[in-house]
Amino acid sequence: MNTHLRNAAAAGLLMAMAGLGRAEGAISFSRDITIDRSPATVWKYVGDFNATDLWHPSVRNSTLKGNGTRPGAIRTLKLVSDGEMVEKLLAYDAAKTRYTYTTLKSPFPIKNCVSTLSVSPTADGKTLLTWSASFDAVDVDEDIATEWVGIAFDGGLGKVATHFEKAP
Repeated sequence: MNTHLRNAAAAGLLMAMAGLGRAEGAISFSRDITIDRSPATVWKYVGDFNATDLWHPSVRNSTLKGNGTRPGAIRTLKLVSDGEMVEKLLAYDAAKTRYTYTTLKSPFPIKNCVSTLSVSPTADGKTLLTWSASFDAVDVDEDIATEWVGIAFDGGLGKVATHFEKAP
């Protein structure tokens, strides 16, 4: 798949994990990667709620209303596909290196999406970056909805891994 098509698909799939409500959905999904860097270094790269555009290939830019470390902050993601997602921060814990948010607006048929991005140390001094979500599929098969979320997560996690592979 060419890069433009992959980025467009990932943008659409990132939007697919969106929901209109705040309740957790019935479908649970998680992806993780191990990165050969310290948790503090990885958190510095992915821990800013308003910096998804730095590490997700499907996000063109991100704007924030409110404080990005306080529940209630709202980020608007402009996607490379010209779509838009609006997400609300539910919890932010820099000490535990994780944040949780819900998607408020998206054109895709998934609702009640609650996602968590977390960074944790591994026994060998590396970092485990985990992105998890729960959501409900709307008018699509659960397998299709889960595939969309998987592609969106893989796009972001893949770019993070590539960033640290290239970094000195």
